[in-house]
Amino acid sequence: MLKKNDFSKLNLGNDPILDITKIMKILPHKPPFLMVDKIIDLTENSIIGVKNVTINESFFVGHFPNEPIMPGVLQVEAIAQVGGILILNKLNNPELYSTYFLKIDKVKFKKKIIPGDIIIFQVYLLESLKRGIVRMQGEGYVSDKLVVEAEVIAKIVKNHDNF
Repeated sequence: MLKKNDFSKLNLGNDPILDITKIMKILPHKPPFLMVDKIIDLTENSIIGVKNVTINESFFVGHFPNEPIMPGVLQVEAIAQVGGILILNKLNNPELYSTYFLKIDKVKFKKKIIPGDIIIFQVYLLESLKRGIVRMQGEGYVSDKLVVEAEVIAKIVKNHDNF
């Protein structure tokens, strides 16, 4: 795992650990709500995911159309999706499970994310709690600058089960 915010060793052109096809087999999310394009690093307790932000994103049509920016809630959703891959990847048959927000905390937006940006998300498992509940810290970077951070608590649930 890279040190925090040390992206100089990353080559975004290398083959990903998980490409979009593999990601869609793990996460229940599908376009246009899938907020991660590839996973480029994955360890037991951390993950790095990439989102290429294009003007073709459906949310740009109505979210400040004269000055398009990625909505903050979708930035936090992207952190959660990358974290979901980290957690679900540990399970046998991850496609049978989903992760659901229980709490979002310590969210900070540092800079606008605009079309053309490549966001690198680093998510760390902070704590595995009881009954499938996990606490994670996520950060998003554009050009080595921190643009968003959040702590999320999520619950892993077998699909079609209730909380």
